[in-house]
Amino acid sequence: MSNGTSSLISCRGSTLLGYSMSKLSVLSRDGATDVLLRLCTREARFKELNEAVTNTRTLTKRLKELAAEGLIQKAGVCYMITSEGFDTALKLAEFKRKSGCKRVDQEELAKIRYGWMRISLMRLTELFQKEFGDELISVVLYGSAVKSSFQLGRSDIDLFYIVEDDARKIWQIEEIVFKGFQSTWEYRACDYWLKAQGFYGYPEVTAASLQKSYAKKFQPVYLDMISHRAVLYDVEDFFQNLMKKLGEALKALGTIRIEHPDGTYLWFLKPDIAPGESIEISLG
Repeated sequence: MSNGTSSLISCRGSTLLGYSMSKLSVLSRDGATDVLLRLCTREARFKELNEAVTNTRTLTKRLKELAAEGLIQKAGVCYMITSEGFDTALKLAEFKRKSGCKRVDQEELAKIRYGWMRISLMRLTELFQKEFGDELISVVLYGSAVKSSFQLGRSDIDLFYIVEDDARKIWQIEEIVFKGFQSTWEYRACDYWLKAQGFYGYPEVTAASLQKSYAKKFQPVYLDMISHRAVLYDVEDFFQNLMKKLGEALKALGTIRIEHPDGTYLWFLKPDIAPGESIEISLG
């Protein structure tokens, strides 16, 4: 990890804008990022960190240097990550993940406000791709996670995904995805840090799915996605095209959306609807 990070810092310094040269210098040294990433998941004693950086002399130097830069701190016999250290580790991990993750839409990912959520959901999307393979069509984040209304400790993360019609054992595969997610560094680091800040830990991820043919039919939940969504994965823009068709259909109906100051809202799909008239929205 440290060698790759050294190259990252020297060749792509723009990813760590705002960091002093002394911090960049420390982070480029052998063992520095190994210590930083290890402390993101839990506090550790010198002996435990020695398992990640086996040269005792090197480890001693790195700990002093990282502490001097405010990236870690010592609490009794243990070492702990600081806020600045955690933010730095996330930036490094996010850049490394982006460089090896070509199938997650980075522009859509950037809509997510929190860095910890971006890096962890990038990893979760990768797991969906791995487990579902060619059966996976779209992965969409919606709700408060892509709006300013998300509240740590209170809000869930709403995820929606679409699979092929012939996909089987969807619930079983989804269970494998989330079980694997909870064992990743990204999840464990975010969970540990949020708990350290006084929250319950990583927010609950509420997932819903549809097979492709059903996804082509109008779903009320789509109204929550029309204005606020982050489409993290989308084969041939399938879901984005559905949203485009929905937008055109709502415009033709003269649909009105009214949002209240507290963030709640309501829709008038067809303000001039006649008594007994039905509304049909086709996305096929």
